[in-house]
Amino acid sequence: MIWSILASLTLLAAIFVIYPLLRKAPRVQSEEGQQANIVLFREQLSELDRQLADGEMDEPQYRELVAEQKRLLLADESDLPVTESTRSRGAWLLMVGLLLVPLLAFSLYQQLGSSEDVLISELMEQRLVNRDSEADAEIRQQLQQKIAGRLQDQPDNVYYLVTLARMLLEDGEFLQSSATYQRAVRIAPEDADLQAEYAQAAYFSSGNRFSPEADSALESALALDPNNLTALGLKGIRAFESGDYLVAIASWQNALQAIHPSTPQAESLKAGIERAREQMGDNLPSLRVNVSLAPELTADSGQVIYVFAREWQGSPMPLAVARLQVADLPTTVILDDSMAMPNGKLLSSADRIEVVARVSATGSVAPSAGDLEGASEVLSMKKQGIAATILIDRKL
Repeated sequence: MIWSILASLTLLAAIFVIYPLLRKAPRVQSEEGQQANIVLFREQLSELDRQLADGEMDEPQYRELVAEQKRLLLADESDLPVTESTRSRGAWLLMVGLLLVPLLAFSLYQQLGSSEDVLISELMEQRLVNRDSEADAEIRQQLQQKIAGRLQDQPDNVYYLVTLARMLLEDGEFLQSSATYQRAVRIAPEDADLQAEYAQAAYFSSGNRFSPEADSALESALALDPNNLTALGLKGIRAFESGDYLVAIASWQNALQAIHPSTPQAESLKAGIERAREQMGDNLPSLRVNVSLAPELTADSGQVIYVFAREWQGSPMPLAVARLQVADLPTTVILDDSMAMPNGKLLSSADRIEVVARVSATGSVAPSAGDLEGASEVLSMKKQGIAATILIDRKL
């Protein structure tokens, strides 16, 4: 498509340049010059006739001067076509040049330009359209071949390295994917997403074990971005496998706060949290909270609800936070130490608490006008098996 457009524009431009050159060159100036020379010749001849008749010159002188005027007239006429001929040759040279320049430019573009990048971009667009069809496998194979070939010319192209690594991961080629990610990480070590993806590929390539490479990449990703979703998920898996269930729950809860609750990824995180809770048994202090919306209030089903516990008459900083949607109501939420804010106090460290449920009009955890809210009575964390019931019944 792009080549057709470029060819059309080039042809249109060439027509505007070539057409004036192909038109017959105007001869007005040449013809006017020839007529002027003839008029002058006749005037000179009349003057010579007069001088001969008046006896100012003899016959031999007359004939010699007439012959000289004829030679001058012939010489002037022979000079007139020279300009037109020269112009004609120059026009043809220019037209040949106009034809050769696009051909030369196209050849150089094929050799030195980004035509392969255009093809790769087109294949990626095709794959987005045909992802769920049988054509996807063939497109993916062509794309991998094109990217691999491009990387031979541009071995430090991080975009192509990451794209190839992701495709290899999709195909289950974990070792090749991990090696490709490693090349990309060496070029861009400060990219948290890249470090996290490398850690994931290294984990898979080691048979679902955290090798030194996977651990190192994971720590780098968390240091660069503590809230990176991929890194938090891997951190939870590592903690769960080592028996540190509280860290696993905290990691997965943090990841859960940043994604839509109804996505498959969220469901997987929730399942992992439940398994970690089962492993801990009664060792994880928790608070069961029943949340519902008053019938006289209305809210969009997709609006976010924050359920959090805070110290009674203490710091407003939440001790534990859960995030859900209006569509989930009525529901029961479990608050525990795994839901603590980063560097904040634990729920189990408080004596008395208050639990608040807030429907956010803006999606932000900070309260704002238009929010809907409800709160529990004061609760003591010293009691076992406590539960709270919250009815969201007022508008801020």
